[in-house]
Amino acid sequence: MIEIKEFKNAKYINETCIDCEINHPQHGWIPFTVVPDDYGSDVNVQKLYEDLVKSNPDPYVPPTQEELDDLKAMEVRRWRDILLQEQVDSYVMNFMRWDEQPEEKQNKIRDYRQKLLDVPQQEGFPHNVTWPEKDF
Repeated sequence: MIEIKEFKNAKYINETCIDCEINHPQHGWIPFTVVPDDYGSDVNVQKLYEDLVKSNPDPYVPPTQEELDDLKAMEVRRWRDILLQEQVDSYVMNFMRWDEQPEEKQNKIRDYRQKLLDVPQQEGFPHNVTWPEKDF
């Protein structure tokens, strides 16, 4: 069991867990998250946690609503991008496959693609999103 003697930049990331940097004997200074009931590490986490708590780490600051909204918007955009890649790009990025599609299907693909691109403009975005239905 490795006992950590040096650490820095300790701060709570929630009510119990602490992020910090530790001076690991093999790896040097590395980022480390201390979870008090973690028993699967080669580091003596319980001793490190006690030492960190005694050092008075920076308090946990919950994210603001704006930060939460930004994270949700990123998550929704990421899902939209996955849908574009998996359901649309296989047609529109392959001109031979695209040209083989009937005009009606091409129009449906274009419409679906545009609706996906317009998701961030929906009222209620990012918390209330209506996903377009794929109809091709």
